[in-house]
Amino acid sequence: MKRNYTLDKYRGFTIISMVLFHLCYDINLYTRLDWYNNIYINKIWQLSIAISFFIISGISSNFLDWKMNLKRGIIISILGILITLITYFFVPDQLIIFGVLNGLGLSMILISFLQKNIKINKNLLIIFIILFAITYSLPSGKFLSKNIELYLYNKNLFILGFPSNSFHSTDYFPIIPWFFAYMSGYIIGKILIEKNFYNHYGKNSFLAKIGQNPLKIYLSHQIIIYALVYFVFEIII
Repeated sequence: MKRNYTLDKYRGFTIISMVLFHLCYDINLYTRLDWYNNIYINKIWQLSIAISFFIISGISSNFLDWKMNLKRGIIISILGILITLITYFFVPDQLIIFGVLNGLGLSMILISFLQKNIKINKNLLIIFIILFAITYSLPSGKFLSKNIELYLYNKNLFILGFPSNSFHSTDYFPIIPWFFAYMSGYIIGKILIEKNFYNHYGKNSFLAKIGQNPLKIYLSHQIIIYALVYFVFEIII
């Protein structure tokens, strides 16, 4: 199947947004950016990036059979585990446990077992969106903005979304609620197929080319950005 450049552009835009967010994060380590530290701006920006990645990945899963989704999920999960090990040994203050790659990887694995039985259903899309919204705060020990206490938290089931009080990760994307975002993307993908969206390819562009290399950019961008910011603030300034 020919590439859909419109989807690539959406992914490319999200990647650029992610790079800029992390650039601001690194700069903020050296000089305070008041606007970036605004809780609403920071949270909305961060959420827009994360949700977009899960939706795009869910959409893309429609183009792969269950074996390819399973393989892709295992590879992404292994990369996520490697990031955990790297941060544990080299930057423990920035430890990442079950970060975005693990969240995406496990979602891919789960969809590989479910995709044969999922039919196009707009009501199902609404259900997944609602589930994401109402369970979003569960990993923080809240439900609909109210503090809750569940036995599951004591078991530190952080993969599911029920971390213990001692759990800490600078990047955390558990199955609840993020698999619901992924499934929303998967259903959107099915609806777009029904609407013949993928026969409207759009045009290739610089933005689309960025969107065609998400994993390479994700794995390398933070190292490059931090090195540049360090050079500017520690050596030049």
